[in-house]
Amino acid sequence: MPQVSIILPTFNRARFLPEAFATIEAQTWRNWELIVVDDGSDDDTKRVVGAWSQRPAQRVRYVYQENRGAYGARNTGLDHATGEYIAFFDSDDLWLPHHLERCVTALQSVPDVDWVYAPCRSIDSAGLVVQETTFETPTGPLPFRSLGTRKVGDLYVIEDPTAIECHLGSGMYAGLQNSVIRREVFDGYRFWEGYRVVEDAVFLLRAMVRGVRLGYLLDVHVIYRIHEGNSSASASTVDTDALYRIRMENVIALKRVQGEVTLTRSQQRALRRCLARTYFWDLGYACLLRSGKTSSALKDFRRGLSLTPGDFRMWKTYLATVFRSVFDFT
Repeated sequence: MPQVSIILPTFNRARFLPEAFATIEAQTWRNWELIVVDDGSDDDTKRVVGAWSQRPAQRVRYVYQENRGAYGARNTGLDHATGEYIAFFDSDDLWLPHHLERCVTALQSVPDVDWVYAPCRSIDSAGLVVQETTFETPTGPLPFRSLGTRKVGDLYVIEDPTAIECHLGSGMYAGLQNSVIRREVFDGYRFWEGYRVVEDAVFLLRAMVRGVRLGYLLDVHVIYRIHEGNSSASASTVDTDALYRIRMENVIALKRVQGEVTLTRSQQRALRRCLARTYFWDLGYACLLRSGKTSSALKDFRRGLSLTPGDFRMWKTYLATVFRSVFDFT
């Protein structure tokens, strides 16, 4: 059986590691190696990893580095990986036992697919289900589910020429923790470091531009835990300033994509619309206007409108905000 290299970056998450190791050990796909990259922790991480790695038949490598962030730790893990396939484990999430086997079997069965992924189930800190499957909302399946596919068994191979536009518009939901990826996808490519969250989606975008093909399964593979330590905007306790910084990363990363990746005209338009939405709705509206920072919100509104000047909904919100700010002032 081909070997899977599991890369687990961690920073001061020792309390989560025993359960993480147990869910890895419970995988029905047995041929794997685990590379734990300790990104400068000052808690009990080294001892916890060392104790577990002494158990029989565990293939564990512990790598310590000065803090470089999660994507720097993932890059270090890639440098140490020897497997044919790569899987990334977030230390505070859980894989269901079939995750590796289902994804690897799909990759073996469909040689032209490079990246297989499946939905997560989101739970809160009390263990209550927040979202049964991240591939659906209460109103129905996510937009990427409408893309043209070729079905091989229960794998949906995405073959739609507008997949990149869809990813820029609403996302493919192919996160690192719910995917298994051929090693060749990383040959000559690494994650951009310095980001907390958005590089999952940006790396996927860069890979899709290179021709990397995706396939997805519909059964849940990952339990995603929402808690105060999440680095993403999903944490319920994240404050507005932190949320603004997280979402500003998306602007910085997308602008970098504009300068480094060759896109078609249609894809360029989709990227501009994505930037516009981020400026207007994510930054200006959700972070600034709702916090009472109207003048700053108006600046981000104008940035968004400069990219999509024909967006009626944006103009309506912008003009209403201007009117209210003048009215309040007088």
